[in-house]
Amino acid sequence: MTMKSRSRWGKTRKTILGLGVVTAIAVALSACSGASAGSSATSKGNLGQLNYAFSWLNDVTQAGPYIANTEGYYTKAGFSSVKFISGGPSAVSVLTQLANGTAQFGVSSPTEIVGANKNGASFRVIGAMYQKDPRAIVSLAGKPLKTPADLKGKTIAVSDADKPFMKAFLEVNGLKDSDVNIVPFQYDPAPLVAGQVDGILDYSTNSPISLKEAGQNPVVMMFSDFHWATVTQTYVASTDQISKNRAVLKAALLADIMGWRADIADPKKGAELAVNKYGKSLKLNLDNQVAANQAEVALMKTPDTEKNGILTVTDELQKDTVKTLALSGVKTSANDLFDLSLLNEVYKEHPELKKLP
Repeated sequence: MTMKSRSRWGKTRKTILGLGVVTAIAVALSACSGASAGSSATSKGNLGQLNYAFSWLNDVTQAGPYIANTEGYYTKAGFSSVKFISGGPSAVSVLTQLANGTAQFGVSSPTEIVGANKNGASFRVIGAMYQKDPRAIVSLAGKPLKTPADLKGKTIAVSDADKPFMKAFLEVNGLKDSDVNIVPFQYDPAPLVAGQVDGILDYSTNSPISLKEAGQNPVVMMFSDFHWATVTQTYVASTDQISKNRAVLKAALLADIMGWRADIADPKKGAELAVNKYGKSLKLNLDNQVAANQAEVALMKTPDTEKNGILTVTDELQKDTVKTLALSGVKTSANDLFDLSLLNEVYKEHPELKKLP
């Protein structure tokens, strides 16, 4: 039996970490020549259409924006309308769209942003959905792997894209590469069910859900529980956009904050919108999307975001993210990766939105 994952992450991880130098340079060149998106906005209430680039297909990953649009939060924030631009393995990267003006707002990853910046672009994380890295070692209850020490002598399936992260995770937890037998992973948990491997490196929003649907009892060892801290699913803007188009970016963040708050309060609502409206052509399964949304909410709702507001990133988590990325060879600084000034202004103007449902 094959249980190909229906979540976004199988292919995105290849895309995120497999960006070539040519793509990064193209982004940088576009950033130099592209017009500033959103510069036609004149005042609050007249921001025009928001062109919003997603990092993946129209599944439940974008539940917050779906709700924000359905409830009219974008128009309340000052936009005449919003256009969602679907992502995916064959789509133009979000960073390229932001650079050339096709989009004004979008979601990317720290690894993509650092890669583009290394090649001359100047992007910053302006907010983060996931406060915890979704990466996890997934095993089955019959042979559970609950701590890094349990990995010693075991066979773990890991994709090529995730090998640097796996090796770094082992190192920070006192293990060597030779302590674990790492074999290829094709984003299909079937070898785990068949007993061919002891565990797989996948995302908490992915294989654990498909395994449960298949009647299995997965055990999930989150990287974030063992000396590993990094944000992902991050809102991104160029430093030029941050300087020139603050009203547009703040309005978009405000609408999404309201949408995500509603999604956290009722994960089924966002899942239903994904299945029945925005991702209808994908023929998504509602139970799968509800479960994926609940797993997503668990990555977003933390003591820090409950205190400071959804999408915020504390100074400590910014520093920890930089340190964690460096473990896998992705090197930058907090100042070169983060700019939370827009989000801080949104919450200063709307303090009532800080407390989560």
